[in-house]
Amino acid sequence: MALPTINTDKKKNPARGPRRRLEQRHVQMIAITGTIGTALFLGSGQALSGGGPVGALLAYALVGSVAYASLSSAGEMTSLAPVPGSFAHFAHRWVDEAVGFAVGWIYFFTNAVTIPSEIVGAELLITYWKANDQPYIVLILGVICLVNLFGVRYFGEVEFWFGIVKSAMIIVLILMSIIIDLGGAPDHRRLGFQYWKDPGPFTASVTPGYQFLGFVSAVMQAAAAFQGIEISVIAASETVSPRRNIAGAMKKVFVRICVFYLAGIFVAGLIVPSNDPQLLQPPGNITHSSGTTQRIVNASPFVIGIQNSGFGTSVVSIINAGVLSSAISAGNSFLFSASRILYGLSLRGQAPAFLAKLNTRTGTSIPSILFTSAFGFLAFLSIENETFQWFYNVQAVGQLITWSVINFTYLRFHKGMAVQRRSRKNLIYWNRFQPWLAQWGLFWCIVFIVFGGYPIFMDFYEASQPFIICYLIPPIFFLALVGRKYSHKTQMVSPDDMDFETDIPTIEQTETKEVEPSGFWAKLAYRLV
Repeated sequence: MALPTINTDKKKNPARGPRRRLEQRHVQMIAITGTIGTALFLGSGQALSGGGPVGALLAYALVGSVAYASLSSAGEMTSLAPVPGSFAHFAHRWVDEAVGFAVGWIYFFTNAVTIPSEIVGAELLITYWKANDQPYIVLILGVICLVNLFGVRYFGEVEFWFGIVKSAMIIVLILMSIIIDLGGAPDHRRLGFQYWKDPGPFTASVTPGYQFLGFVSAVMQAAAAFQGIEISVIAASETVSPRRNIAGAMKKVFVRICVFYLAGIFVAGLIVPSNDPQLLQPPGNITHSSGTTQRIVNASPFVIGIQNSGFGTSVVSIINAGVLSSAISAGNSFLFSASRILYGLSLRGQAPAFLAKLNTRTGTSIPSILFTSAFGFLAFLSIENETFQWFYNVQAVGQLITWSVINFTYLRFHKGMAVQRRSRKNLIYWNRFQPWLAQWGLFWCIVFIVFGGYPIFMDFYEASQPFIICYLIPPIFFLALVGRKYSHKTQMVSPDDMDFETDIPTIEQTETKEVEPSGFWAKLAYRLV
């Protein structure tokens, strides 16, 4: 059987191309906070209103385990091959060219539509000040486009400082939430686990028997919140010493999931009741035992909790501004990841060739960045709160399909390494729990994709909830896969024929000697970041 088609032209060699200008501190911060945006700070309200405090926490924990499994799979493959195209390239190389084509375009699309999603989220946050948000849409889109056009070095620097702000913001929000819960807020009202009892651990206002469907809606929102967690492996082809730095980033992922996501959703459930009228609802008007309620959102659950606890408007405004900055940062990161995947598709002849043209000064593909940025103009459409929620569903399903392919590709990769008697322990990063992690991730991704739209069939949503929103992406993925497979006569790559060497840079070509900084504070920052 023939090996998969890999472009070996030196001008478009996946092992060459973009410049490696992201340093360790850039990669580590991008891995920790890069794509944390409105899906966590604002969209978590949807998980709370749909699943209740316990349901939302369980949903985040389950999806978090899948995200960890998927990123571990992608990280190990990247440790072998830090090349442009990342997991889409791996699927092309070790599974089937058609699979790489399909997942590459699905990932590009879902990340590209996330850019206007983050801008729409920023719009909702700006409405807190009752400002005219149209000029800010132009400003946000222009800034993130320019940052990416200036080159990966500028992108890394901007995201590093944004990451510091987001890390500090999350820690401050968690601490403030604990203080509020223990009665240290201006109103001196001790909450404890009051909201776990009333309205209840799962959304009590949902018609009896529908709590599980609320949990399903929380799972889909959690998948959107974890979207883009694999950005660090996408950036590997532009990272100094990619194997060592990606390995370091992978080791911090578990802490990120526990501290930022699980702790965040946990404390949010302590300070805001799941039936608060300002929380974002699951897509469509949710059916309650007392009728249908149209809910309006203009703040994150953290802002709602802080505001309800008697803090002044100045404190709430500062927090809201911090959450707003996270939306800008996330939009910036999604533009980066989508344009890099598009560039990788072009390198392999799966997208127009002009998209692979690199600028000689910045080392980036300006056509890919501009083409991806064009999706940001969707934010200028007539925006309602529900639009923000529809974006979430598309993002979540697209992310689950991506994770499915990553885990399936890893299982093929794992088998190929074993058949060819190559030791994974020789890789700079490998996970001792593989391939069980990949199997776990693949199983749950399939379950989520199949049952993610199940509440529609149980009248959990009103008739206005379109069926196509929940089940649009999977048919597109399979049509792209089948169409590519039959039009180009592609074949599944057997383990014996898997190529683990061609066009893959060696360790000597990519890795430099690690130099630890001197001085206490420099060493502390080096260890933490």
